[in-house]
Amino acid sequence: MVTVFILMVLVEIALVLILLGVVVVGIRQEPPWTELSEVAPSPIAAMIRRLLGLHVRRPTPAAVSTERQGKSSPDTPATRTRATT
Repeated sequence: MVTVFILMVLVEIALVLILLGVVVVGIRQEPPWTELSEVAPSPIAAMIRRLLGLHVRRPTPAAVSTERQGKSSPDTPATRTRATT
């Protein structure tokens, strides 16, 4: 009984170490001096981004179109011109 318990603990430790190794490999595949791109460099890197919560969100099409047109978004206050006297 004790032997089975020890084997189960060793298997769990091995699985955690394998997962840690996969995380390290995924992090190493990211370019170190640049911002995260929209597309991960490999499937492992994509999985690690999701696991760690580092995924990059794509902007909504409405936000992209308003930025290109120069309109302000409804979330940002409108700029006011100052009246000089």
